[in-house]
Amino acid sequence: MTMQSVGKRLLILASIVPLSSWAAEQSLASEDIEVIEVLGRDSEKHFATYTYSATKTAADILDLPQSISAVTKELIQQQGLMRLNDVTPFVSGASEFSVYNDITIRGFRSQDDRRLNGMRTYNDFWSQTAIAHVERVEVIKGPASAIFGDASPGGVINTVTKKPLATSRHELSARIGSYQEKYVALDTTGAANQSESILYRLNVGYEDSESFRNQAFNKGLLVSPSVTFLASDTLKLNLEFVYSDSEGILERGQPNIRGSQQLGAVPIEVSATQPGDHLDTESLISSLAVDYRFSDSWWLAVQYMHQDSDQDLIEHGIGNYVDGSDSVVNLRYIDRNSEAESDSFSSYLNGNFYTGNIEHNVVIGYDYIDRFRESSQRVANNAIQFDILNPVYQHRDTASYNATQRPVFGGNLQSEGIYIQDRIVLGQWSLLASLREERFDLDNTGGGSSKDSQLLPRLGTVYKLSDTQSVYASWMQGFEPPPLYSNNPEQGGPFKPQDSELYEAGFKARLFNDNLQITTAIYQITRENVVLYDAEASAKIDFARYMYRQRGAERARGFEFDLNGQLSEQFSIIANYAYNSAKVTKDLNDSEIGKRKEGAAKHMATIWSRYQFNDNWSVGIGANYVGERPTSSEGLLLPSYVLYNAGIYYQADDWKASLVVDNLFDKVHWTGGYSYSQLFPGDPRSASLAINYRF
Repeated sequence: MTMQSVGKRLLILASIVPLSSWAAEQSLASEDIEVIEVLGRDSEKHFATYTYSATKTAADILDLPQSISAVTKELIQQQGLMRLNDVTPFVSGASEFSVYNDITIRGFRSQDDRRLNGMRTYNDFWSQTAIAHVERVEVIKGPASAIFGDASPGGVINTVTKKPLATSRHELSARIGSYQEKYVALDTTGAANQSESILYRLNVGYEDSESFRNQAFNKGLLVSPSVTFLASDTLKLNLEFVYSDSEGILERGQPNIRGSQQLGAVPIEVSATQPGDHLDTESLISSLAVDYRFSDSWWLAVQYMHQDSDQDLIEHGIGNYVDGSDSVVNLRYIDRNSEAESDSFSSYLNGNFYTGNIEHNVVIGYDYIDRFRESSQRVANNAIQFDILNPVYQHRDTASYNATQRPVFGGNLQSEGIYIQDRIVLGQWSLLASLREERFDLDNTGGGSSKDSQLLPRLGTVYKLSDTQSVYASWMQGFEPPPLYSNNPEQGGPFKPQDSELYEAGFKARLFNDNLQITTAIYQITRENVVLYDAEASAKIDFARYMYRQRGAERARGFEFDLNGQLSEQFSIIANYAYNSAKVTKDLNDSEIGKRKEGAAKHMATIWSRYQFNDNWSVGIGANYVGERPTSSEGLLLPSYVLYNAGIYYQADDWKASLVVDNLFDKVHWTGGYSYSQLFPGDPRSASLAINYRF
């Protein structure tokens, strides 16, 4: 893709702008809501009633033919959520696939598909994203490629950051907890001048914690300043930075004795990580959003985001078993340096007008992204010996290892799309129709490339039963380019794009004076040309590199139910349930057909309730259930589990305090895993005490 092609598409958008003069005569009364979320929101609800991301314009969730789950900042604070994976119990149909930035949605694994304020970002798979600066986390269910371009079939995860407020508000938070958890945060916002044309917000979070896992720790600093400039009634700008610096280890999971098919044969705290091992990641995201109104009916949104990320890894991991022993293993040593960079641009024109009695909300847009990632590493396959039944942790002389330099791996992905969308409203009916043309060009370091273009349609309809209830149905198609890390010929590539399709219908409502929101949905998702890890091919070359292959097709059918809000002034509730039947439907290996998909639980549910005794005291109690899940290892089913949680809350004037206990009955469980020799145990019982002061 060249700057010439980018320029052509910008000219297309520019040619549409004169339509605003016609639209002024067909003026439609519009709400004072930004097309880009450049201003913060004062809402204190535990659920979101609107979204910008699903349609690129402000829309009531009840008016959209799609299921959307949102975890707000209020719920994040109440539950003490610190990382992106922590929100999954509060999103129907979502669970952790592993301890990495790796989430299963509706049975489909989402490893790389992340958005920040609707913009594509580079996702560091190995470490989870901090959320100290987050207004809400949205999961837009289904393959939302018509708006986002490449998108995971289960859903798009969009993180919306806190924006400046005109109201002066400052909050300090501190938390201590089990495993030497220490966390402090600052959130401050207000007007920088008397006319309130310049608004600011600063979010800072710092963590220093240990873990129940041997040698594991987390240290992290997040700093996110943003400034909004209200230049006029028609022009608004937001400049934002997100800087993060995290230190920890690359968690490779709980090992096992040779040949064992027993979970828990080795204590859950045992790891192969050695003192001095570390995973250090530094990232800076810079973004500028501009919102310009030509008239009451037409406005233009432009966003640009740049991201730099550097990562330094030193690790000891399980290699092979030593001859004559079932517990002594050779540890593999890896010294890896990675860098990633991305530039993302989005521009879209939004218009409201009437043709007769029919209302139109039109979006015409173009976006472009250029993503680069490259890693180099030194590897010693048989560095030292380690007994997993009698683990010894000590600093190692890594200079003595016979480490060899491996070829550099990674690549560059350029992708661009142009799309048009129209939401047509006539009485109680509305129709959402969109079409996108997407092109991508992928070049792998060391050889191999893929190019393709796709037409991506979306069609959905909503019928408003009343102002607070609606039913909907939708159909959409999606795609993902081959993964950047596995497309070269030496790893089995190049691969075809991964195509997907969704059929969905549902019901939405807000009850009890809009204080309680309900969503139900039934769906079918199919995905073709699925790229997955090939354990058999990797073993044949003694894991000198990871090999991949393509599976013909997968299908997920399911039902979801979400309930969130106030049943009364004293009683609030969050509840969800998801049923998902995800299976392999096509594969070159006939024995795979009909099997359940990896990481896909059939049943999942969460309930959390809170009762307010008086103005000061309240209590909360809840449970989270995840059903058994297959892994990529033949015959291994991770067992189902139920975790119970409870909390006591106190508030007075500007003070809040909470004592929360997670995994109340100390249930041993596994949140994910690849094989009997690589399991990811969940946290044992833990408690945290948090204090928040607003001034």
